[in-house]
Amino acid sequence: MGGLRGRSLLLLAGIGLSFPGFAQHYFFENIAVRDGLPASKVYAELQDSSGLIWIGTEAGLASYDGLKVKAYSDADGLATNGARCLFLDRDQRLWAGHLGGGISLGEGNRFRTVKLAEGQSTHDITGIAQDASGAIWVATFGSGAMRIAEVTTGGPAKAERFGEKQGIGDRITGITRLNDGKLLFLEAQGGMKIWDLEKAAFIAYNPRGMPTLMGITCIFQDSRDRLWVGTQNTGAVCLDIKEGKAVTYDISTAMPSNFIMAFGEDGQGNIWVGTWDNGLARIEPNGIRRFNMGNGTHSQRMRCLARDREGNMLIGTHDAGLEIFKGDRFRSFTEADHLVDKQVWAILNTREGHLWFGTNGGITILSAEPNGISTVRHLTMQDGQLTSNHVRALVEDAEGHVWIGTEDGGLFDFNPGNFRPSYNMEVAGSIAENKVTALATGATGELWVGTINGLVHVERGKLPVLLHVPDGLPGEHVTALYRDRKGAVWVGAAGAGISRITDGKAVPIKLASPISPTSLTEDAQGRLWVGTEGQGVLVLQNGALKSNYNVDDGLSSNSIRSLASTKDGHVWIGTSQGLSEWQPEHDRFVRYTERSGFTGIEAKPNSVAVDDQGNLWFGTANGAMSIAPHSDPGKAVPPLVAIRGLKVNLVDRPLEEDLELSHAQSNIRIEFGSVSLDDPQAVRYQYYLDGLDQDWQPLTEDVDVHYPSLPAGNYVFKVKAMGMTGLFSTRPAELHFTILPPWYRSWWFLSIVGFVLVSGTVSYVKLRERQLRMRNVVLERKVEERTAEVRAKSDEIAGQKVRIEELLLNILPKAVSDELRDTGKATAKRFDHVTVMFTDMKGFTTMAEKMTPEQLVAELDECFVRFDRITARYGIEKIKTIGDSYMSACGLPMPVKHHALRAVMAALDVRQEMVRWQAESNGTGRMPWVLRIGLHSGPVVAGVVGRRKFAYDIWGDTVNTASRMESSGAPGEVNVSGTTHELVKDHFVCEHRGQVEAKNKGRIDMYFIRRLKPEFSADPEGTTPNQRFLEAMGLERETILAG
Repeated sequence: MGGLRGRSLLLLAGIGLSFPGFAQHYFFENIAVRDGLPASKVYAELQDSSGLIWIGTEAGLASYDGLKVKAYSDADGLATNGARCLFLDRDQRLWAGHLGGGISLGEGNRFRTVKLAEGQSTHDITGIAQDASGAIWVATFGSGAMRIAEVTTGGPAKAERFGEKQGIGDRITGITRLNDGKLLFLEAQGGMKIWDLEKAAFIAYNPRGMPTLMGITCIFQDSRDRLWVGTQNTGAVCLDIKEGKAVTYDISTAMPSNFIMAFGEDGQGNIWVGTWDNGLARIEPNGIRRFNMGNGTHSQRMRCLARDREGNMLIGTHDAGLEIFKGDRFRSFTEADHLVDKQVWAILNTREGHLWFGTNGGITILSAEPNGISTVRHLTMQDGQLTSNHVRALVEDAEGHVWIGTEDGGLFDFNPGNFRPSYNMEVAGSIAENKVTALATGATGELWVGTINGLVHVERGKLPVLLHVPDGLPGEHVTALYRDRKGAVWVGAAGAGISRITDGKAVPIKLASPISPTSLTEDAQGRLWVGTEGQGVLVLQNGALKSNYNVDDGLSSNSIRSLASTKDGHVWIGTSQGLSEWQPEHDRFVRYTERSGFTGIEAKPNSVAVDDQGNLWFGTANGAMSIAPHSDPGKAVPPLVAIRGLKVNLVDRPLEEDLELSHAQSNIRIEFGSVSLDDPQAVRYQYYLDGLDQDWQPLTEDVDVHYPSLPAGNYVFKVKAMGMTGLFSTRPAELHFTILPPWYRSWWFLSIVGFVLVSGTVSYVKLRERQLRMRNVVLERKVEERTAEVRAKSDEIAGQKVRIEELLLNILPKAVSDELRDTGKATAKRFDHVTVMFTDMKGFTTMAEKMTPEQLVAELDECFVRFDRITARYGIEKIKTIGDSYMSACGLPMPVKHHALRAVMAALDVRQEMVRWQAESNGTGRMPWVLRIGLHSGPVVAGVVGRRKFAYDIWGDTVNTASRMESSGAPGEVNVSGTTHELVKDHFVCEHRGQVEAKNKGRIDMYFIRRLKPEFSADPEGTTPNQRFLEAMGLERETILAG
C-alpha cells in the first residue's frame, strides 16, 4: 500500500489562498493576434449600443462581434498609432484616444480624425470622458487636459486647454467618471483632482478616510459607491465614502500582487482586480479567488477590465490580447491537472466525497482534504492495481465498495478500506469477453452488471444469475442501466429498447420504433429520460412515451451520451456535440459548446456524476468537465441585433435612414449580426423583408441576405436574433429603403400617358355617340316592341314552371323531384339509418260516423297541418297519410346523423300539440281526438315506383315494425322499440314496458318516452329542448321556435 501511495499520490495546491479546492481550469476565451487583433497589448475595451466590442491595442483599433475581429486603420478615417483609450458618449458615438496625441470619432460605420483649432497634442491621450454639460474632456500625458464643448461636422474643433496654471498637472494618467457624474482626474504624481462644473475649476479630491498613497495607478467606483484605488506597491484600497473607512487588499490578504493595474465589477457585485505581474483576483463576500496561467488565463499581466451586457468579463492583457471570462459555470479537469488520461468514460462520487474518474489510462481519484490541498491518486494496470486500464463503469455499493467495470478486464470489487481490488471469479465467468458495459446497484448487496451477452444479477452469498431476452430483457447487448427513486432498475439494450425490472422480474417497454439507449435518468416529476444514439431524448411517464426531443427542439445533437437531473427539475444532456440544459419552466433547451466553456465537447456514454457541492461532472473526450448549475444567475439576456452593412450592386453603401435607390440599383445585399459572447456560434437569425416576404423566414446561421433583383417599391428589412438561451431580440433591427420605378413607370409619365389616352378615347367616343344616336332611337323602338312580346311569353312560361315545381315538391322530396326532372325516372335507394313514425287516431271510425264528411275532412286537415309544421322544423320527411294514419321518416332522402333524436322529439311535440288541440275541442264542444304514436329505427328502401301518379314511399321491415309500435302503443303515449330506445336513452326519460306481443312480430321490447332528461330540457315538464339538446341534433333554437 505504501508503495502504491509513493507511486501514485500527487499533491496539488488550491486554486487560491482563500478558496482551496480541486485543481481545475476555468474557461477564459482568448482573442489574440492569430484572430486578427492588431497587437497583443490591449489598452482599453468597451461595448457599444449595438453590442459590438471595441478593442484599443498598441497597434490600432479593432472591433469584435463574437465571430471575427475587424481591424481599422487610417484608411478607415482613424488617426494614426495605437488606441490608448476608448469612450462612448451620450450620443453613442465612439471616441478613441491614440498614442502620439491623435483623436478619432466614429460616425456610423466610418471614422474621422478630430482636428483641434489650437493645434494637436503630440502626447499620448490617456483618457476621454463627458461631463454633465455634455462637453468632452481629453486627458494627455504631457499636455494637460482639453475640454471640447462642441464637435462640428466640418473644420477643426475648438478645445480649451487646462494645465499647471489652471490647477491640473500636465501629465494625466486617466479620467474616471464617478457615480454622481463628476469627473475625477488622476495625475502622474498621484494627485486626484475633481472638475467642479459650477466653479469651472479643478479642486483637490481628498475624501474622508482615504490613506496617503504613493504610486496610484487606477481609480474605480463600484455600484455601491465604494472607491477603489490601485497602487504600484501597496495593493488595492477600498474606501467606503459614506463611512469614511478604508480597507487594504495586498499580498498579506491573499491578493496575488501589490501592483494593481485595473478594476472591474461583475454582475454579482464582485470586484475584479487586474495585477501587473500575477494575474487576476476576484474579491467576493467570503474571500478572494485568484486566476492566473495555472488555472486558465493566458497571461499574468493585466491592463484593463470591463463587463459586457451579458455579464462576461472583458480583460485586456499586456501580452496576450483580450481574455473573456464567461463565468464559473464550467471548469475542466484534464491531464494538465494530473488526470491519468483525457478520455473519461466513467465518473463516480463516493459517499466520502471522493471523485473517481475512469479513463483509458486507468482511474484517477480526486479528493479534497480539510487543509485545502487536493490529492490525486491513480489506479493503473502498470501499478498492478487493475488488469485493464480501459475503465467503462463505476458504482459504489451499500458497503462503500467501488465496483469497477472495464472494457476488456472484467469486473473488480475495490475496498477503499485497504485500498485493494479483488477479482470475483464467479461473476467473471458470466461476463462475455470480460467486457462490462454498464453497472447499477439494486437493493442492499445487489449488483446489476451489463454485458454484451445479457445482464448479470449479483447478490452477496448467491451465485450470479445471467438474464437474457427470454427473461424480459429488451436485447442481449446492454448499453445502459439506471435505478430510479422507487427502486426499479431500467435496462437499455442496443437497437432493442428498454425494460423495467421490479422484484427481480424484467418487463419490456413497448415503443413505436426500436431505439439504442445510451443513458437514463429520472427528472423531478418522476419521468424517465432515455438518451439514444441518433434519435435524441425520449421522455417516458408511467412507461408511456410523453415527449421526444431532438436537434429541432434545441438539442446540441441527436447522439445522446449522458443524462443527469438536478433538484430544480433541470435535465442536463451530454451529447457528441456539446452540452444541453432542459429548463422545465420554459420547456426549452440551452446549448453549451466549446465557446460557452464546455471545452470537452464530446461527452462519453453514462459518464456523469453529481458531487457533494451539487456540481455536475461530465466525462468527455477532453477530460472531465465540472458544471455549477446555479452559478452566474441572470445571464439569460436577449441578444442585440444590428444591421452591419449594405451593398448595392455589389458596392458598399453607407447605412442611411429612408434610403432611395434607382430602379437600376435593385441588387441588394444586407449584412447583419449580433454579439453574444456567451456562445457566438449558437446565435441564429430570422429576417423578413416587408414588401416582398409574407412571413418571417426560418432560423439561419447566415449573417447576410441577398436580394438579386428587387422590383420597385417601398421596403422595410427586419432582422432579429436568438441566443443560446432561446431568447429572441427584444426589438428587430430595421432598414427602410425605397427602389424607385424607371422613368417610363414613374407617376408623372404614367399620368401624361393616361391623360392622352383618356382624351383620345373621350373624343372618339363622342364622335361615335353622335353617329349612333339617331340609329339608336329607331332601334330602341323596335326593341321595346319585341321585348314586350318576349317578356309576356317569358312571364307566362316562368309562372307555369313555378307552379309545376311547387306542385311536384308537394308530392315528392326535392332530390327525387330533381332526379325525375333531369332523368325522367327516380331510382329507389337504401337508407341504413332511418327512424319511422306512425300516428293513428283511437276510435276514429266511431267518431267519423258522428261527423259529416265535410267536418271529418276539415278536422283531419287541421290535425295533419299541425303535424306537417312539426315534422318540417325537425327535418323529417312526410311520407303519406292513410285515413287517420300519418306516416313520416327521419334520415331520408338525405341522411341525418341524429335521426332518432329528431323523430322522438317530434313525436313528443305531436303529443303536446294533441293535448292543446283537445283543450281547444273541449272548449268548443267538439269531440277530442286521442292519438297513438309508434317509432322504430332501422334500414329502409325509399323511392318512386310506377310511371303514373308519382308517390314517394318507403318499404322494409322497419316500416312494418314502426306500424306495430303504433298499434301496440297506448293512447296519448309515444311507444318506441328497443332499437330506437338505444339511440335516445341518453337524452330522454324512458319507461320499459317489457316484451310486448306484436302482430306477426312476436314479443318485442317496447318503451314509453316520458320526457326529455332535465339536463336537456328548457322547462320543468321536459317537453321543450334546451340549447344543448338542439346542438346535439344539429339544429338552431331559432329554427325550433320559428316552427
